[in-house]
Order: sequence, then structure tokens, then C-alpha cells
Amino acid sequence: MRLPKIVIFDFNGTLLDDLHIAYGSVQEIFRVYDIPCPAVKQYREEISADFMEFYYQHGFPRTITAEELNEIRRKFYRANGDNARIRVDVYSTINQLLVLGFYTAIVSAEVTTTLHKYLLREGLNRKFDFVRPEAWGSKEAKSKALLQVADVFNCSPEDMIYVDDSVDGLMAAKNTSVVPMAFTNPTGYNSSHRLMEVADISVNEISDLKGLLSL
Repeated sequence: MRLPKIVIFDFNGTLLDDLHIAYGSVQEIFRVYDIPCPAVKQYREEISADFMEFYYQHGFPRTITAEELNEIRRKFYRANGDNARIRVDVYSTINQLLVLGFYTAIVSAEVTTTLHKYLLREGLNRKFDFVRPEAWGSKEAKSKALLQVADVFNCSPEDMIYVDDSVDGLMAAKNTSVVPMAFTNPTGYNSSHRLMEVADISVNEISDLKGLLSL
């Protein structure tokens, strides 16, 4: 692996251990519509950025809109989102990467206020060199956000790695020549075998980066 200059992280499911909240919101959506909810293992095998297809394939009428489901999801997150925590090894890992001379960034679909709330709560608000929230809205949005990081640091995409727990995020990296690194933790959003169909390298814990990048 070419040693990168910048390590970029996804947030939800990667730095933030919130699969239990994300899946809880899915259970709530299925409960509201009185449709049997698939187990979390199946959810991790099937969910993607095109999340409406997941629901349609499990019996939701195609007349239901994304906004209707998102309203249920937002209500669930307002009630339960504070139960999500930054992974315990993030703080020490970011410090070590800084010592090793790497720049660090976040590219996330999370909304600005929520992302910064979590970072502030965990004392991470000043640790990252660049934070790009709200990288959503189209399949190309995350790719554009990753390229924005390259512009900010005036470097080639090949000099960056993107650590993500989703196939969509890893594909966005691959499509922009950013090195995709799968985060294969069992509480990531997608299963490890799905991720490794896209990425050639992986870490199971955020702290694994310290050894991998200190070579």
C-alpha cells in the first residue's frame, strides 16, 4: 500500500458506534407500518444508500416516500441518538496519527449540528484537520466531498485513504482514486464480506491504523 498523507474517516458506523441506533430506527419504521422486520444480520447484508429499495423489497408499498420514513427515523434519533458513542480508541488513534505526521479528516453524510455535537462531547472538535458533513443528496455527493479534501490539502486522491463501514462509501473512494479501507468491525453498517468485495485492505478496529500506518 502506498503510504498516504491524509487519513479520511466516515463518521456513522465508523468513528461513531451507532449501529444499534440505526437498526433501532429501522425496527421502529417496520413497527409503525406493521411489517415484520429483518434481523440485524440481514440488514447489514442488504442496506445501501438506496435505502428505499431495502424497504420496498421487504413489503413496503412503493407509494411510501423517503420523507415519510425519514420522519420516523429522525424522531427515533431525537429520542435515542445520545446513546451512541464515539468508539473508545478514536481519541488515542487520532493523536498517534498526528504524531506520525498524517493529516486527518472526516467526510460524512451526518448533518453539521449533530456531527459537531458528538465531536464536542468527546473532545474531538479540534482534533481533525478538516471536517466535511452533509455529503449526501446523490450517489456522487461523497465522491465530490472526497475530492474536496484533496483540493483543500492540495494533494492527489491517491495520497488519501478513506476508512468506511459501507460499500457505498468505499465505492465513492474507489471511483475517485482514493484508497478505500474497509472498517470491518461487527458493529459497522455493512458486513465484512460485502466490504471486502470492494476494498483490498481493512481494519477491524480504529486503533489498527496505528500499526498499519507506522510501517
